[in-house]
Amino acid sequence: MNFEPKKHLGQNFLLDTDIIRSIIDSINLEDGEEFIEIGPGHGVLTQMAVSRIKGKDKKIYAVEIDERFCRKLETMFLEDPGIIIICKDVLDYLPEFSPKGEFKIFGSLPYYITSPIIHGVIKMKKQPKQCVFLIQKEVAEKINCKAPDSSYLSSFVQTFYEVAYLGKVPADRFDPKPEVDGGIISLERKNISYNSDFVSKYEGFLHKAYSHPRKMLNKIFTKEELEKGGINPSIRAQNLDSQQWLNFFSKLNPALYEI
Repeated sequence: MNFEPKKHLGQNFLLDTDIIRSIIDSINLEDGEEFIEIGPGHGVLTQMAVSRIKGKDKKIYAVEIDERFCRKLETMFLEDPGIIIICKDVLDYLPEFSPKGEFKIFGSLPYYITSPIIHGVIKMKKQPKQCVFLIQKEVAEKINCKAPDSSYLSSFVQTFYEVAYLGKVPADRFDPKPEVDGGIISLERKNISYNSDFVSKYEGFLHKAYSHPRKMLNKIFTKEELEKGGINPSIRAQNLDSQQWLNFFSKLNPALYEI
């Protein structure tokens, strides 16, 4: 079977066993929980995850878009009913996933769709307890940024998750070698609650806030909005952290979210 990487799918396969081990080590793999693996490819992360879960009461949903790897994975895990191969685009799969309890997500993500996948995770009906992703280093660092260097992506993700940057993965640890280094991030879900309209409204609110990042907020929001939110009109979006953005949003939209 031909496993030549498909460029349009962003396929760069992680080769380094130590890095594979460090990714799995950073996930709290517990028997009885459910897991989604995004883009298992050759199944190296999957195999190590399976070896770490001692009990048999596990479910790993390995979501792979490439039919070649779906067939390979089905053969590899033919004798393990706890590994379910889902041959589907993960962006289509996430909205329909219905876990029985707590679940976690891990994977080496195609760099070109990292942001849509992370947005898709946050928009799930039930969010995962933890995510561990290998993504482009610059994106991982951006998600991890704090005020006064906040970005739209860091503010959005950090509203819902505690973010930890776990380290760089050099480009030469992949085959084929990508043009940029990778980075590993861990996301731990925060204990917040909100109604079904909140995420999309909040996403739009932050997009507006960061639409002109060099401008002061009094050029983006009205005087009345800033006064209601208790926001200094002369600062820029990057100066507010995720909790301040959430507080600001809640003051303007009390029906959607209340601190």
